[in-house]
Amino acid sequence: MREDLLREVFRDLEEQQRMDEETGNRRRAEVRQNAPEVQNLLDEREKLLQDGLHALVRGDGTQTDLRERMNTANTRIREALRKNGYPENYLEPVYACPVCRDTGYVGEPIREKCDCVRKRYQAKLRREIGLPEDGSETFENFRPEVFPDEKMEGGGPFTQRQFMNEIRANCEAWANDYPNQLRRDLVLSGKSGLGKTFLMHAMASRLIDRGVQVLLLSAYRFLEIARNSYFENDGNLREVIETEVLMLDDLGSEPLMQNVTVEQLYNLINERQRRNLPTVISTNLNREELRGRYTERIASRLTDARNCDFLQLRGTDIRHRGERDA
Repeated sequence: MREDLLREVFRDLEEQQRMDEETGNRRRAEVRQNAPEVQNLLDEREKLLQDGLHALVRGDGTQTDLRERMNTANTRIREALRKNGYPENYLEPVYACPVCRDTGYVGEPIREKCDCVRKRYQAKLRREIGLPEDGSETFENFRPEVFPDEKMEGGGPFTQRQFMNEIRANCEAWANDYPNQLRRDLVLSGKSGLGKTFLMHAMASRLIDRGVQVLLLSAYRFLEIARNSYFENDGNLREVIETEVLMLDDLGSEPLMQNVTVEQLYNLINERQRRNLPTVISTNLNREELRGRYTERIASRLTDARNCDFLQLRGTDIRHRGERDA
């Protein structure tokens, strides 16, 4: 987990605890004003608890006796709340996560991070890298029916729907098998409207669910980072190079800047491959177009079948069929 995002999560939990306390105080004040009967019962329960503890210390009572009397008091309070139009649990402690009580930790004596920390962290990471906040672009939400079920030109005996189901299966297997996937890198190639970005987002979502650190950038955003690194020598390109899994969307749409775009892209791909760090790329360019735009030394690294799955998407633009943007 990234330490900066994790710190944000625990700052959020501290704020959540403050809000929990405010909610509890507000509810108690409301009941005190609107339902004096309930407040009297609360005072009686507090006195019962104090008297019971004193009796236990002196040896004049038992834990069983105190527990039974407290259960009776709690029942009377719940009944009085209901009678006054409140839920029975209205005065119970308020927590967003009842498991850790919004502390972020569970377990005694060994403390471990609560599952709510993981969920909050993943939500922050999804927002930061630009995944849809509604979680709509996942493999579970992949809809093969949006693709035509007729044989497509150049697809042999297969329909576009069958073809895309196979592409989806390859992408899902890559995300599930990481870091032991068959090939380190993956390229999704094909014209606009075939589902490349959806599949890339689904891969990112699956990897994040598995606790993998993902950085997703548009090619245009990468160019901005590369340009700043080239002219101003800032350190942002280092994060791109070193991230666990890099996803570069829509390669080929960015402007070509002399001595910047190609050189920095080559350095990025070469350095990540040297470190055995996987990169996932989507592009409208085919193999030959990649060579023409970025030179042979870049294209060869993105089309080497030993280290890279190059998936060529085919068919018609589903956006022209009234379906969602891909």
